[in-house]
Amino acid sequence: MPNSDSPSSSQDESGDLTCSVCDQPAKGKHFGAIACRACAAFYRRADACKTNVKACKKGGKCQSLVNNNGWFDCKYCRLQKCYQVGMNTTNFQFDRDPISTKFKGSEVPKSMECFLGRPHCVIFVKPEKVQVKKDLIDCNDLMKKATKIFVEGCEMPLQGKTSLLKLAEALQNMEKSHTSGPVKLVTKYGKEEVLSFFEQDFLKATSWFSYYNEFTELETETKLEMMQAMWHVWSRLYKLATAANGKRRKVCEDQLLLISHESEYTIMDLTKIEFDYSWCTKYSNEQMQHFIDNTENSFLYKLVDYMVDLKPSDAELSFMICQACFHYAGQRFSGKIAEICEKFEKKLADDLHDFYVDEWRMPNYSGRLSLMLKINNWIKEDIWKCRQKQEIADLFDVYCIEYSHPEIFKDI
Repeated sequence: MPNSDSPSSSQDESGDLTCSVCDQPAKGKHFGAIACRACAAFYRRADACKTNVKACKKGGKCQSLVNNNGWFDCKYCRLQKCYQVGMNTTNFQFDRDPISTKFKGSEVPKSMECFLGRPHCVIFVKPEKVQVKKDLIDCNDLMKKATKIFVEGCEMPLQGKTSLLKLAEALQNMEKSHTSGPVKLVTKYGKEEVLSFFEQDFLKATSWFSYYNEFTELETETKLEMMQAMWHVWSRLYKLATAANGKRRKVCEDQLLLISHESEYTIMDLTKIEFDYSWCTKYSNEQMQHFIDNTENSFLYKLVDYMVDLKPSDAELSFMICQACFHYAGQRFSGKIAEICEKFEKKLADDLHDFYVDEWRMPNYSGRLSLMLKINNWIKEDIWKCRQKQEIADLFDVYCIEYSHPEIFKDI
């Protein structure tokens, strides 16, 4: 049969039309015949599922014509009537709805599913592997320097009665090396500064732990593995204590951060310093704030006041550093290293008790210990948040650099 009239002409004449099937008011042509919407819908369902239409009980001679309300008593006879009046699925009318007239082409526009090649409900999917050239940060020389420190041992003999007091004395010596040095204002923080601070912090932490007798007795491989995990925890607390000392001595104002670097103090104005991340990512500084928070609202900056109020002694600070480092390493590793860290924590806790009782004559030190552990717990919470951010950065390939020793840069 030829195609039906245009939609406009069918709609204009629909008011005087009668359904060829049920004699009720029609709404234009459907499947090639003048029909109402009810019969058109019936034909669409029945023709598609002919096997579900039961045969007439009277062999098609039941004369099941339409009753007064336009209802058929027999589906089979109603379907046959549809065939008789010329209804056929090949006469389906395209471009019937007004919205469809917008598309003049013969092809139906592609859906988002076809365009993307995946269901629209899948928002984030792992893309195909794209080979992106990344710059390598080689840490092999750094690891050789750390190995040399452990092999040669501590730089000078110390007189502390316990391991904790020896570490406290080593901390004092590190502080003295900066006391007479100049103060440098850093105005830019880019690749050169980042790698310089990283190397100095790693080697300082390695050198400091070389004064801990129990730690030095471990195998060199084990010590290096632990240092790759602990150095940034050491760095957080050491920088926090240095910044607190600077603020307490009024070396720097509220908006400044004092950091020890090599043989000098470094002051960073977090509101004015220029951060350059172009060497490690293609994203802007504003976008990178989610992953690297170096503003005056950073977590480390907020903890300075707590450290100023605590004003820990070198022995207390040494305990805080060791407790945070060994606790973190124990959770990050398992098996042998976890057992070693637990043993070290217990030994240092006993040393701290002896220090309070014998040196300070303070048997009731729970208040100070509680505040020390509270600061450590806040630092641990920040470390876990850094891990979550790092996992997101790895997922979306935020950084355009890679490391020869990736374990060193985990959770920083």
